[in-house]
Amino acid sequence: MTPALKAIALALFLAVLAPATSLAAPPDPMTRGPYSVTTLDPLRIGTVNLQEPNAAGGGLTNQASAVTLQLRGSIYYPANRASGSPVIVLVHGNHASCDTGSAPNCTAFKRNDRGYAYLGENLASWGYTVASIDQDQLMYYQDSAFGKGMHQRRLIIAAMLDALYDANAGAIPDSADSNIGGALVGKLDFSRVGLMGHSRGGDAVSSFIDYNRTRPAPGRKYNLRGVIALAPVDYERRAPYGMPYMTMFGYCEGDVTNLQGARLFERSQYIQPDDPFPRIQISLLGGNHNWFNSVWYADGDDASGTDAACGTSQPNNTRLSGGTYDRDTRGSGDPALMGDQPKIGLALMSAFFRRYVGGDVAFDPYMTGELSENGGAPQIPASACPTSASGVRMPCEERVLTTYFAEPAARRDVLRPETDNPLTVSALGTSITGSGFSNPYLTGGGINPIPPTTAGGFDWCNPEPLHFTPSLVGVTGLPTATKGCPLPAANALGGQSATREGAPVNHSYGLQLALAWDQPATIGTRIPAASGDVRAFKALALDAAVNFFDPRNPARTGEAIWNPAATTQDFSIVVADKAGKEGVVSAASPRYGNALHQTTGSTTTRTHIVLNQIRVPLSDFAAQGVDLANLRKLELRFGGAGKPATGSIQLADVRFQEAAAGSAVYTDKLADVPPTVAPGAAAEAAAAGATPQAVAAPAARSVAAAAPGASCTAVPTVTAVKVTRGKLVAKGKAGCAATVNVAIAKVGQASKSKAVRARVAAGRWTATAKLAQGKYNLKVAAGKAKVFTVR
Repeated sequence: MTPALKAIALALFLAVLAPATSLAAPPDPMTRGPYSVTTLDPLRIGTVNLQEPNAAGGGLTNQASAVTLQLRGSIYYPANRASGSPVIVLVHGNHASCDTGSAPNCTAFKRNDRGYAYLGENLASWGYTVASIDQDQLMYYQDSAFGKGMHQRRLIIAAMLDALYDANAGAIPDSADSNIGGALVGKLDFSRVGLMGHSRGGDAVSSFIDYNRTRPAPGRKYNLRGVIALAPVDYERRAPYGMPYMTMFGYCEGDVTNLQGARLFERSQYIQPDDPFPRIQISLLGGNHNWFNSVWYADGDDASGTDAACGTSQPNNTRLSGGTYDRDTRGSGDPALMGDQPKIGLALMSAFFRRYVGGDVAFDPYMTGELSENGGAPQIPASACPTSASGVRMPCEERVLTTYFAEPAARRDVLRPETDNPLTVSALGTSITGSGFSNPYLTGGGINPIPPTTAGGFDWCNPEPLHFTPSLVGVTGLPTATKGCPLPAANALGGQSATREGAPVNHSYGLQLALAWDQPATIGTRIPAASGDVRAFKALALDAAVNFFDPRNPARTGEAIWNPAATTQDFSIVVADKAGKEGVVSAASPRYGNALHQTTGSTTTRTHIVLNQIRVPLSDFAAQGVDLANLRKLELRFGGAGKPATGSIQLADVRFQEAAAGSAVYTDKLADVPPTVAPGAAAEAAAAGATPQAVAAPAARSVAAAAPGASCTAVPTVTAVKVTRGKLVAKGKAGCAATVNVAIAKVGQASKSKAVRARVAAGRWTATAKLAQGKYNLKVAAGKAKVFTVR
């Protein structure tokens, strides 16, 4: 072995032995918090005026008609939190409107909004108020061919936020269109607002970011501190910025099969150079489209089929389970009913909201991908790891790939590639050097004619099509890009002709490098002295994906179709300091993530190329003696000793990132305010002289409720009040209420009102409390107040 090879081998050996950073275990986002949760279901909170433009230019009739609808959904809030509660709004996507009857006026509505009860209840227990919007009627009025209902959804999101704002101010009168009463008066904190949208809802919340920013008076602008696009579509081709933004999608998608959330993530990265917020992308192996929503789960599986990795009838499928919800429990937040997929969804969405809306930096490890430092540990808590038979066929650490793109203040870009000179100039202004690469485009592949081989052999591309759906704008043929990335042949596995909306198999729509090698090859750049001190950062990150269709990569056969760990790529990541000391690590180390594992799937719509993060802790270079205060070179080496001799990958966004001193983004942690009343202890607290605010509604919350969406004017009433030795026993009828809130206020001291538990059975309720002497008002939901005296 030559001295040079011995040095490399020693460096690799030291890299393997480099101790994993000792990370403090972050909080488990699956656990429930200290607050008791009140669920109001259905929530009625006013009306909303909708008008969907006719994108085809026709008249504003039928689905394009102007309409006024009842604004409704479900709401989960911390009944016994004394201080302001952050506001989270959830927006479902396109699904059936009715269980029975016909839209828009179903005899029984689907209640798609209830499918996120698992998330709403969990966050409410930690002090958040979560409103999920019912869009069952809206879906009838959307322009499905062109606009896809996005204009309508912007309006209904704004209307829900406005209604919650008014409810907080006590400005929503009781009516047939409102049952919120005074439950939220003074309870909400509009300096902390978050949004989550699923499917078309994911596009809607991404679109709402711009709408909120430019909303004309008298419309309010809300302080959005975090937005999640869950398995989103990308009809409006937005580039979100202005707050922490996360996309999440499953590789077994049966609806948005081309993983359009990856496009939103890629476009958002550089759109606003001074945007002070991070972006996060979550790739979920084995997840489908529907099972993030328990109502949709109860309606069936969008991804069933013959795919070896995703088809639930296939013997080795690695599908995540959806839960044990049925028609009666599909709107339940009971953790015992959750399956693999909603558990992972809950863990990561709850962690995101508590990190950025709640300002708790302890949840950063779930966002950055750093959990893999611990020997390749999973990016989710153990409590969220799959437990189903198919779920455990794939190791938990393979399930989630996290890509974190830090804000500019916590990031130093090295190779992006650049818009003007993608192959010659780095983000640091230095020359890109490369040699030994082969033309990455395949003879007989999906890109014709093949671009000429460049001087270094490597090339750049961007798969973003010029037209999203060419046929709608009169363009024939499949979507084409200015310069497409390498593709399989049109009729081969992953070929463009068979993918949803004719999209290419590469779902990361952004500038990237295409690298292929049949011999040792290198690409790198010089690091100027002014940029060479990287001690302020935690990691070197780069985003990569393997072109599974290229025969230069290991063949995906047998187990590799459903097990991503069965076949991988690898190369060396090298940094050198001013003294010439090199640090060398293996890009495929499980400590750095699983981006170089090939896609799972045996059918075109279930095979994917998505740029995912390789994250190398800078401490792994420092452990090899590299001076992190004086870096002078970054180099990627392919095809060398101990590495695959051939290969083909996509690569982008090489950067130093993550502030070593900790993130400075939204570090104002939500106050841990002790509950005003322990769950279920109102009477005891009152007897002890405490001032309770609210107690959880009973689990049987739908007794005597009207059919969802039906008009009902029968309010809860008081039928009897009896006071003996300071103990109140009040009885009444539940009316149309899905929950019964019994408010008691001492006359002249309404600000010290409290609510007590109402036990509901057979359409009637009973409430008890202990009260000091004095005169009191008793009010039940929207009913009239009764005055009684405690002697």
